Amino acid sequence: MTAVLEVQDAARRFGEVQALDGVSFAAGAGEAVGLLGPNGSGKSTLIRCIVTLERLDSGSILVDGADVAAQPARARQSLGYAGQEFALDKVLTGRELLRFTAGIVHLPRPEIAARVDEMLGRLDLLGAADRRIEGYSGGMKRRLDLAASLLHRPALLILDEPSSGLDLEARRRLWSFLRDLRRDGTTLLVATHDFEEADVLCDRLLLMSAGRVTASGSPQLLRNALGSFVLGASLHEHPQEGDTTRLEQLFHGIPGRPLPPDARRAELDWVLPAGVGEHDVQAFIARAQERAHALGMPLFSLVLRKPTLEDVYRAAVRGLGHG
Repeated sequence: MTAVLEVQDAARRFGEVQALDGVSFAAGAGEAVGLLGPNGSGKSTLIRCIVTLERLDSGSILVDGADVAAQPARARQSLGYAGQEFALDKVLTGRELLRFTAGIVHLPRPEIAARVDEMLGRLDLLGAADRRIEGYSGGMKRRLDLAASLLHRPALLILDEPSSGLDLEARRRLWSFLRDLRRDGTTLLVATHDFEEADVLCDRLLLMSAGRVTASGSPQLLRNALGSFVLGASLHEHPQEGDTTRLEQLFHGIPGRPLPPDARRAELDWVLPAGVGEHDVQAFIARAQERAHALGMPLFSLVLRKPTLEDVYRAAVRGLGHG
């Protein structure tokens, strides 16, 4: 597989903060790679280095074979970027904005009108093309920004929270377009906090924390690697002080490990190891119920479920890792 994006031992420090600490990965043509991580994990710094807005302290980044440090102009010709903030002039119409952008990215003049109409059509914006952007909805602005980033047919498209602020229907339309783009061979790098978006769009995920990649793989592989099931127990409807400590007693003797606690939730989530079957699970549930009764610990709920991407995220960025 020919790599469209290659990141090797990328490191970047800002004062006392190590924003990137030896990040390495590659993405091939038509592949979608997702970046998941909390604020401060290094996602934004990595993206800024790829699009040539920041320079690495050490390591390298190649975009379609061009080194972003040594050949920034050539690298920019091969990438498109749609950030969280819309890079749109509200006074212009959608068509005027795209024609202006086409000039900036050096699209040959004879091709501009046809390419602009093509992108307006593909993103369902032809009907609003001659209206001022200030009258566009959030979803229309997102699609116009995406159209602008794709005018020069980049090999790599970088998306930062692409569906942020969009309603359900607009999200689904955007994801469908991005999947079509992948099938046409465009490589996607998607930074997102949306677990559904990561699952729908990405072939492979990189979970980042403190400037490092703490886990990587396909969404399904990551879920499978975490464990077979998650057993969640709670004592109250809403979190109360001491619940976590008491619930850990409940799982004493049951194989597995707890997920890092989530302050928003009342339950403790216990990950059962890979290979645990349905029969074993029922025995563990019965044991937890018996122990709760013996300890005089009335349960509000006891729920069995399969691991989710959010579970994987909690484990990877809070230091649990995979067994």
